[in-house]
Amino acid sequence: MLTPAGLWRRVAARIHHRDPEYDGLRRAVRAAVVIPITAAVSYLIGGESQTTMFAIFGSVALLIVVDFPGNRNARALAYTSLGCVGLLLISLGTLVASQPWLAILLMFGIGVVVSFSGLLSESIAAAQRPTLMGFVLPVCTPIGPLTDRLLGWLIALAICVPSALFVLPPRHYGELRQHAAEVCRLLAARITGTASADETTAAMDALRTNFLGAAYRPVALSAGSRALVRVVDDLQWLCDRVTDDSGRLLGPMAEPAVAVLQDCARILRTSRPADRESIRVSLKKASDDLRSVAMNSYRSDIVDILAEPNDAAAVALGRTLLTRRTIGAAVGVTGRIVIAAAAADARPVWARVLGRRLPETGFADRMSSGATAVTAMTTGYVKTRAVAVRNSVRTGLGLAAAVTVTFAFPVEHGLWVVLGALSVLRSSALTTGTNMVRAVTGTVIGFLLGAIVIEVLGVDPLVMWTLLPLVAFGSAYVPEIGSFTAGQAAFTMMVLIVFNMIRPTGWQVGLIRLEDVVVGTFVAVVVSVLLWPRGASPWIRTMIDSACAVGAHYLTATVYRVTRGASEQAEDRVNALSHQAISALRTVDDALRHYLSESGGPTDSRAPVVRAANRSVRIRAAADVVADVVPPPLDVFPHARAVLEAHTAALCARLDGSDPVAALPPISDDLVPALRAESMLGGRGQLAISAALPLVTVAANVGELELTYPPLLAIEPLPHQ
Repeated sequence: MLTPAGLWRRVAARIHHRDPEYDGLRRAVRAAVVIPITAAVSYLIGGESQTTMFAIFGSVALLIVVDFPGNRNARALAYTSLGCVGLLLISLGTLVASQPWLAILLMFGIGVVVSFSGLLSESIAAAQRPTLMGFVLPVCTPIGPLTDRLLGWLIALAICVPSALFVLPPRHYGELRQHAAEVCRLLAARITGTASADETTAAMDALRTNFLGAAYRPVALSAGSRALVRVVDDLQWLCDRVTDDSGRLLGPMAEPAVAVLQDCARILRTSRPADRESIRVSLKKASDDLRSVAMNSYRSDIVDILAEPNDAAAVALGRTLLTRRTIGAAVGVTGRIVIAAAAADARPVWARVLGRRLPETGFADRMSSGATAVTAMTTGYVKTRAVAVRNSVRTGLGLAAAVTVTFAFPVEHGLWVVLGALSVLRSSALTTGTNMVRAVTGTVIGFLLGAIVIEVLGVDPLVMWTLLPLVAFGSAYVPEIGSFTAGQAAFTMMVLIVFNMIRPTGWQVGLIRLEDVVVGTFVAVVVSVLLWPRGASPWIRTMIDSACAVGAHYLTATVYRVTRGASEQAEDRVNALSHQAISALRTVDDALRHYLSESGGPTDSRAPVVRAANRSVRIRAAADVVADVVPPPLDVFPHARAVLEAHTAALCARLDGSDPVAALPPISDDLVPALRAESMLGGRGQLAISAALPLVTVAANVGELELTYPPLLAIEPLPHQ
């Protein structure tokens, strides 16, 4: 039997699981305090005009529907942009509300543009629903003076934006960085022998829980916004492999690796971009030192391997050196990503938009400005029929159809038809039918609860004003810790209270909303099924597989260029596959963002998807390094070249899924005996070592992928939803 104490423990556990940093609680408290204040000010200024309605729904959009990620400056810019866009859309919606055909066409166009624009950044993705509400509200409510509507929106902006920035601001962005910094610190301490495995594992678990629990993940187009995804996955890989013996294993790489991780921790803990500059310089120096040690040790590694008394000892040394290089490379990549992200984030807003002042980190060619990324991305996504294109068209047609219904049929509150459609269009078509049932069920529950409250307490203004903070809190917090259905119920109760504050009509307004939501969700279901029979879940595997296949071809071409010699044809093939890999990765980014933002699904199911997407990134990164290797003379080390090609073929077969169990011994086991045997032929000495350097560099990169993605793990199955 469930006791009150047991029930409370279950509720507390769910709150801690769904809202570990209590950002949702802070948002709810802020909404409960500020929304009634906004409503009161609008009443005092606008009386019973539409000013009050637009101020209240504006405050709901600013405090409940959206909560921008990032630091205070980034959030201030996002809220300011949303405010300006809202003024424009409210004006446009008011002007076209009397022309149904024009309003429908504009609803389609705005729906497509706003939905597709979510690709640009996590902030734009977060602003999609309030932006669409800015056009829907004036179009689907009784025509009123534009000045009253704009005044209501301005009141909401004047009160809610400062509150969102300074009153109980979200800590998720800061907490995420703090968790990543703690993992970096503990990894450095683990290498030096001053931290335990349990400490490192606990810190990594906290980081991944925080990252996967976020409503919007930084899966955007530039290196700065992508960085966090890569860093989390690289840190997880390091946590799985760094042991008490890693300090000895890393040898000369230990000291610079520790310095890189320590500086990463420092820069991640520093919130002000200006304060990061000196740390970034230190981190860049440590990264350069680590890379220098790694590059300079290739020759000494070859000498040591050749100097071993027998092949068995040489193979054992080769395995040790490969593991050392793999861990060192992961640390180096983490450092370079953090450097690039810090430098990119420190640029002024105008520089980010225009693509100016790109950091000199060696990744400049892989970081695109917003304008360049949008131009390149749009054509590629349309050609590949990516999820973003399909979802944008689906959203535009769904909202246009809902607006058409409000004009064609006598719907008293057409706003709820469109919002009902919007609530289910956010998810994939596979779950839209389920979401329709959940949306209607939640609306019924909210209507019944609200009707009971109104029947018992009445619609006296004092009662409605007293209930407003409670329902505002519930509308903001219940979706965070509860289900989609519970969120709909809480929002319906708030609608009942708000409409009875504006125009007391009792529970009947709830019945009207129920009817409208049913109509809107039905429209959304029809449009979804017709335009998008599947959601992002089935597409994500297809797109990741495609990106991995292109990356595998790219890696193979770069290895063949080294083993078989450079030629104009080989260079052209490498360049063409490099561009194909970039295009494929952009499409994966798109599908991944949609998958992570779809409603429902446990957070644990997201980890394999993120890891699989990062696999395609790692393949291309390794191929990029190999593409820069200068091929050795063709008349040396034929057996070693064959070893490289054989291991590359087996690795790529695993990575592209053509042979998931393809396996060979570690590349060092085959390459070391080949190098030793062939280096002795002809007494080449130092010439043999110089000729072996390019081959060993390729082997190190192929070997790192072999260790990172062993058989079966290379094609880790994705969850089904």
